[in-house]
Amino acid sequence: MKLCFLLTFSLTFFLSGCGIHERIIDEVQIIEALGYDREEGKVKGIAIYPTFAEQGNVKLKIYKTVSDSYEDILPRMNAKSAYPIETGKLDFVLFGKEYATQGIEDVITNFARNPNTASRMQLGIAENTAEDILQSSKHVNLSFHLSEKINQNIESGNLPKMNLHMFLNNFHQEGRDQILPYLILEENQIKIDGLALLKNGKYINHINLRQSLILKTLIDGSQNGQYKTKITQNKKEGFILLKNLDAKTTYTVEKSEGIPSIFIDLTIHAEIEKASSWFDLKKDKDIVKLERILNEHFKEEVQRLISLAQGYNVDPIGLGEKVRANSRNWDYQRFMDIYPEVKTTVHTNIDILNTGIEE
Repeated sequence: MKLCFLLTFSLTFFLSGCGIHERIIDEVQIIEALGYDREEGKVKGIAIYPTFAEQGNVKLKIYKTVSDSYEDILPRMNAKSAYPIETGKLDFVLFGKEYATQGIEDVITNFARNPNTASRMQLGIAENTAEDILQSSKHVNLSFHLSEKINQNIESGNLPKMNLHMFLNNFHQEGRDQILPYLILEENQIKIDGLALLKNGKYINHINLRQSLILKTLIDGSQNGQYKTKITQNKKEGFILLKNLDAKTTYTVEKSEGIPSIFIDLTIHAEIEKASSWFDLKKDKDIVKLERILNEHFKEEVQRLISLAQGYNVDPIGLGEKVRANSRNWDYQRFMDIYPEVKTTVHTNIDILNTGIEE
């Protein structure tokens, strides 16, 4: 009897700490992930919720509904549920690309106003539809696996730091545009395939995982992450797979009152995990040669990424923030007018600390 009482008390306390108003877990329907799509001019909502079987087994199931607006999605789902729907444990919201192209501001603002919403909640953009991703994910039967996939790739992969709180900061502050993980289905498995670039909460385009690692180093420096690139030497083509051990980027802004010039100094300490056989990485001269090749490569790739962003008129790096910090009379609209003309000069310093290759 005491054990039952303690278990009930513990679950009640746990849920109340997450903002679920002291309800017992068996008396509410907890939504873990939520998706939004456009379908024939209407909004389709898709939600993942867990059901608990014997011996602690979890099965993930799906709610679906269609409405004229996003505000009605959760009430319509609640009408299908035997228990009140609760979003206090919601940790992932996914938008289909068509939905995101028209803007996700209203949905995000609505969640931000909800005191039960966790600031570390993750967001994402699906290449096709949110429904495709969420339907595929229910077969995994692991709670919170989508947000954990993103968090793992932030911690040890190619994604920059991001969550709902950071998205809102970039949305409301002038000088940096928003980014979100870009998800696809590959051989029926969910894959993070880079980053979606957004402006004013609207999807513009996306970049791949290699470019995501470069963006990660430019935004906040980085540790971990992998990068594979082709190299050519003496008419021979090969490849290098490196692991980023540590990276740091510094910015210097000049002529901030006219068209700014920004000098970018990028340092990467790297480990070579794999390389073409014609590189003998036990020899110092080959390591020096490889550092020279990689320096040139990263210089070109950083410049290419900046030019790409300028072409889309989005600023995921936050060059506007750098200019604003050096300007007495900051005018965001004026900066965006001249943003495609902002000049950048990139200097790279690639330092190979370890080859990491078996002899």
